[in-house]
Amino acid sequence: MKEIIFSASSEFEQIALNEIQKIDPRSLLLEWLDQGVGLVRLDQEDFASLSSKLLETNAVFVRHIFPVLETVILDQSEQDFAQIWAAIASHTQTLSSTISIQIRLAQTSFSRSELFQFLSQSLTESGFQIEVKNPQQIISIFCTAQFAYVGISNATQNLSSWAGGIHRLAQETEQISRAEFKLQEAIAVFNLALPESGKALDLGASPGGWTRILRAKHFAVVAVDPADLSESLHSDDQITHHRQLVQQFLPNCHERFDLIVNDMRMDAIASAKIMVAASHLLKENGLAVMTLKLPNKRVQHAIRSASATLEKSYEIIGARNLYHNRQEATLAMKPKSSTLKD
Repeated sequence: MKEIIFSASSEFEQIALNEIQKIDPRSLLLEWLDQGVGLVRLDQEDFASLSSKLLETNAVFVRHIFPVLETVILDQSEQDFAQIWAAIASHTQTLSSTISIQIRLAQTSFSRSELFQFLSQSLTESGFQIEVKNPQQIISIFCTAQFAYVGISNATQNLSSWAGGIHRLAQETEQISRAEFKLQEAIAVFNLALPESGKALDLGASPGGWTRILRAKHFAVVAVDPADLSESLHSDDQITHHRQLVQQFLPNCHERFDLIVNDMRMDAIASAKIMVAASHLLKENGLAVMTLKLPNKRVQHAIRSASATLEKSYEIIGARNLYHNRQEATLAMKPKSSTLKD
């Protein structure tokens, strides 16, 4: 498994490739298959070791990877599906009982749903169970007009359980802002084990999207922002709104929180310093989630500098440019025991 396909935001595709080549310096980009989708031949690493090291190093911009086991030549005929199935069938001895199929297409004459239906039926007839949620293994397929790249991997190795790291979320009628998707995706991608209830601190809360998500998860929320929250939140007695700057609020706060979140629009390092200032308010088993707003240039430098600041008080347990992020990255953290105060 020396060839892999990786996915990233199109804006950060070169930085994502750099993250792979930092781990495997002699790996080679063979081709950009689509915007943000690269085919890479590894050198020193294999798929499993690359996946492990990307996770260990908190690679930010590689969203999804899968190994290329078979490359099928396509001629855009009715035989294409049978050839793709034949490539999968040659590896059925490696499949577990519950599997998921993830398909992405670029410039093909057939649709994703047509290929999915054909392969699902073929797998079911061969005795396998299709499991969309929490499968043990994933069959990954990326098709161009000329080729189908087929891979099989354990679900945990792909960096994201969503095809290409594209984590689609449905808009809710109560939704206040698009930013809500970022927190929802972070909780899923970083597999954060939130308490069933507790107290959360939302720094820079306006207009209240993250506060709404936290209330839906049964947190009592202290929301800090001089601007208004959405009118839909005004009658909730489990929300306490402090109409002041975060810098004014933190020195005078003596509460402790199970979760601190921060989606403020400010320089990444300045935002990191605010999170350090708030760290003593986090309970011993608490969690923190924040976004880092990234500059147009020297992106990796900004992340390294902000991370170095945060690591004075936190252990970073996840960092990713998520599907719902734009020019930013989301971090999940837990407090270092040395920073906790009674």
